[in-house]
Amino acid sequence: MKTFKYETHLHTSEASACGSSHGAEYISVYKKLGYDGIFVTDHFFGGNTAVSFELDWHTRIEQYCAGYENALAEANRQNALDGGSFKVFFGIEQTFSGDDYLIYGLDKNWLFDHPEIETMNHAQLFDAVNRENGLMIQAHPFRLRGYINAIHIHPREIHGVEVYNGGNTPDQNELALAYAKTYGFPMTSGSDIHNIAFAQEEKIEGKMAVGGMEFETPLFSLEDYIERIKHKEGKVIC
Repeated sequence: MKTFKYETHLHTSEASACGSSHGAEYISVYKKLGYDGIFVTDHFFGGNTAVSFELDWHTRIEQYCAGYENALAEANRQNALDGGSFKVFFGIEQTFSGDDYLIYGLDKNWLFDHPEIETMNHAQLFDAVNRENGLMIQAHPFRLRGYINAIHIHPREIHGVEVYNGGNTPDQNELALAYAKTYGFPMTSGSDIHNIAFAQEEKIEGKMAVGGMEFETPLFSLEDYIERIKHKEGKVIC
């Protein structure tokens, strides 16, 4: 039986300083891998953003959304040529003190109207996401790197946990899985991809090089995805 796969954690060079592939470059790559869509989740202004803080707010948001918009335009172009239905959805990755959160449900217009998001703490951001019926997932919660020297978890201020992250070590993913199970959180998976070369590698240490979520039926909208995750639907790809 055919299933439908979606990348949920992806960075572009337009908006993430650590991204090295343009949004449009991902479409052909993920189609070849059999995926049905991607979520573009570039680093927001608390994290490793490529957007200059010297710009005015409106211009900053325009640049922040460019990777998503370029990916969407390329998907629409290819869909028109081949009759496909590849989807591109918008997301955000916001960072606090080394802890990162994937946010789904706040769109470009919302960002234009809410510059205060830049200074929101965990609870304020979670409340804002809830007001918009959105989804807030803690990304790679047990990651330790040179730039992350402490682990912070906020079980009262998330809807779910990313239990597989393509950039994490197996033990870090196992801790995330245990955390999600302990609290009964919905679980997601994502590659945390920054370059298309990562998706072109079939295996990395025996693991699939890309993650994501797999469903029995296609996603029709971002809101559809949010509701499915909140109801613990879908299978993590790992």
